[in-house]
Amino acid sequence: MAGAEPIDKPLMTADEFLNWDGGGLIGKLELVNGEVRAMSPASGTHALIQANLAGLIWNQIRTRKLPCRVGTEAPVQPQLHANDNVRAPDLAVTSLPDKDTKTFPDPVLIIEIMSPRNQKETWEAIYACATIPALHEIAVVDGISPRRSLPARQCRRVAVGRGSFGTRRDNAARKYWG
Repeated sequence: MAGAEPIDKPLMTADEFLNWDGGGLIGKLELVNGEVRAMSPASGTHALIQANLAGLIWNQIRTRKLPCRVGTEAPVQPQLHANDNVRAPDLAVTSLPDKDTKTFPDPVLIIEIMSPRNQKETWEAIYACATIPALHEIAVVDGISPRRSLPARQCRRVAVGRGSFGTRRDNAARKYWG
């Protein structure tokens, strides 16, 4: 008897995904090349880092009276395969006003918190998001060691633009905000 044929999963468009009820799936979902990807729940450390970074960024936006908004796990559409990709970075900042859209438009900063369980998926998302034209910077924060996770400590920065992807140790969030 021959091996079983693989079952073809129906692919979804970005519009279908954004209007979808989640099909009973709970948690963070992303659309990757037309396939829904469920992300494992974040650890307590990851959640704490995410909340603290969002608060620090929001405070800088408010203090400096910047026309920006910060969102957690806000859906963004990379330019690469935009019609079948929707990613949900840990944090995103946009300077566009809220227009009640289903995505977080034109993020200028994306922050991903690296966890040991999903490094491959996180780097895939980073490279996809790097194709967003408005994006100035992507900061990758070490989510393994809380002491190294604070924005005043260590971050790795992925250079965006002109097709170059480089990393260096830097305080990307502080550098971006001033």
